[in-house]
Amino acid sequence: MTLRLLVAYDGTDFAGFQSQPDRRTVQGVLEEALATVAGETVRVRAAGRTDAGVHALGQVASMEASLQPEIVLRAMAATLPADVAVVDAEPAPEEFDARRSALWRSYTYLIWACDAPHPLYRKYALWARRHLDPYRMDEALRGLVGTFDFTSFGRVREDQAPVRTVTEASCIDDPPFVRIRVTGQSFLHQMVRSIVGCALEIGAGRRTPGWMRDVLAAADRAAAGPVAPAHGLTLTDVGYDAVTWPRRAPLTWPWSDRLTATSECAGRLA
Repeated sequence: MTLRLLVAYDGTDFAGFQSQPDRRTVQGVLEEALATVAGETVRVRAAGRTDAGVHALGQVASMEASLQPEIVLRAMAATLPADVAVVDAEPAPEEFDARRSALWRSYTYLIWACDAPHPLYRKYALWARRHLDPYRMDEALRGLVGTFDFTSFGRVREDQAPVRTVTEASCIDDPPFVRIRVTGQSFLHQMVRSIVGCALEIGAGRRTPGWMRDVLAAADRAAAGPVAPAHGLTLTDVGYDAVTWPRRAPLTWPWSDRLTATSECAGRLA
């Protein structure tokens, strides 16, 4: 049976999603737990190969096993460590592949824009030690929407083409957070964090908004600014044809644009 899993994890203590020898990875932990329940080797394939330290609220994985979704859901709640969870498990068509079937992936980068750091957000948001101009950042990011050669923003493997399609790149001022969202069909290694790093240079006033397009046009990795730290980045959603997640709670603030009483209050107090 083919299953699709909705997976959430705190990436702090993981060396990324993809299995690596002698390293703790999300894939390794998932496959070990699933093998324990299934009594056989289980392989999972994910929509996004998140880097070390990157989190996920909406990672999707596919697997083949003789297990019912309800059994997987209950067993994973009891078997997985506290920093990773299977949020939902659903049957999928035989041809479903979490990576190849995905239409788009959406990442959110959180910035804690306050004078002092906050210990409860330190693992999930970058503390900006200086004032940022989110409107200049938004102007720069919108120039990346479209299909371009993104060589300047990512590590391109020999077997890869550097051309990618970005359908959304925006910055929202939502005190006490600044939130950057980037959505696209697929991404190069470190592409989103590199885009955010350039946006931070612009927001801090060290570069103009037009510099983002200059970096893009250069098609040269050396043209970009520093790569933003991993801990502010979260894979929030992956899109597929006609896929719903009955057990998934709505994506909440501060990763979502959906206002809550908490965010409204925070905005008034900032």
